[in-house]
Amino acid sequence: MLGWRRVPAAKRLVNMRILLGWELGAGLGHVNRLKVVADRLRADGAEISVALQDLRRADIFTDAGYPVVQGPVWKMPTDPALRKIPTHSFADVLKIIGLANDQALAARIDGWRGLFDLARPDLVIGDFAPALTLAARGRCPMISVGNGYMTPPAGRAMPPIRPWVKDRDLPATSRAAEAELLALVNRVAAAKGVPTLNFLADLFNGDRTFVVTASITDPYRAYREAPTLLPFNMPRGIHPRPLADRRPKGVFLYLPSGHPAVRNIVYGLRGAGLDCDAYLSDLPAASIEKLTGPGFRVHARPVSFAKMLPEVRLVVHYAGLSTAIAAAKAGTPQLIAPWNLEHAVTARGVADAVGARLIADDASTAVVGKTARAMIDDDRLAARALAGADMFPDHDPAPTLDRIAAACKELAG
Repeated sequence: MLGWRRVPAAKRLVNMRILLGWELGAGLGHVNRLKVVADRLRADGAEISVALQDLRRADIFTDAGYPVVQGPVWKMPTDPALRKIPTHSFADVLKIIGLANDQALAARIDGWRGLFDLARPDLVIGDFAPALTLAARGRCPMISVGNGYMTPPAGRAMPPIRPWVKDRDLPATSRAAEAELLALVNRVAAAKGVPTLNFLADLFNGDRTFVVTASITDPYRAYREAPTLLPFNMPRGIHPRPLADRRPKGVFLYLPSGHPAVRNIVYGLRGAGLDCDAYLSDLPAASIEKLTGPGFRVHARPVSFAKMLPEVRLVVHYAGLSTAIAAAKAGTPQLIAPWNLEHAVTARGVADAVGARLIADDASTAVVGKTARAMIDDDRLAARALAGADMFPDHDPAPTLDRIAAACKELAG
């Protein structure tokens, strides 16, 4: 458990009602980030309620005694062909995932307003929550928290989402997509009596915005005027071990069970004669039992990164920020299968820093197994990963959380 610094009584948030909301995105990073914020604010006396778009992730809150309700849900497109559409800016991504549907946006604003009527919040905190941002405008103060990818700089046109592309090289089609989406959002906002936006990026920024990310994985690092903050929801207490102290063929696999490459990666590792532990989120119990066998153990719940990652020779994952940094802290080589553009940006940043390798969605089981074995046997790669562990020391999250608590007091106290 994180140890918070004692907060002076005058700055406590006694009886302040705060609603935390998560609206878009997958994985555990969103709820883990909001949970740390919730714990700090509750310790300061705030009354916390939580609305999540995916109640399968609710246990982390309900186990700690927080009231959780279903939040508005966006229907994510499932057509594999959409993954082939070029995306050069965050506007391109938003158009693909459904923000270009004015009726859907209006319905989700109404959904959040209904939750406001029930929770009667003095302040809301959103993580990747554009409709929540609109619903709060003109009604109650809003704080936005998120990583670099989902929080483009406010008050300007969106830069390229790939940090290796220059602003001047952004295609005109992406600028047009941004203008189209901004016009649509403002039409919906006006119809709902909500103050309109000057820039589409403002949809992901609140009255206060806290961008928590490692700079190497921030696609907008060249364009931000305010510094980012070190992530406070990153795994702590992870210490690298020398190669001699690791399981010689040890592998840890972490993928969502819906990842397009999950089957080939699982069977590629199973057939490679390795010593693998796996966590495949949202995998049914029957599938866990079916896949578990000699040299391949599937865990029903998330495992301790601090214990697992320093003892294996390879981590295979999809480039969730927490997992990528945790593996880097452990000094363990990484084989990454990015699920989307956000993960591809994270993967490239990590690869440049510590020598991780990427694998394509359509890689065959044979390629997966061969690549994993080659990486485990590559002592130079292992040495580079170990050397890079010093780039990611543990840090005290309290100063960042102090700033969030102070913003709550300032905005709604």
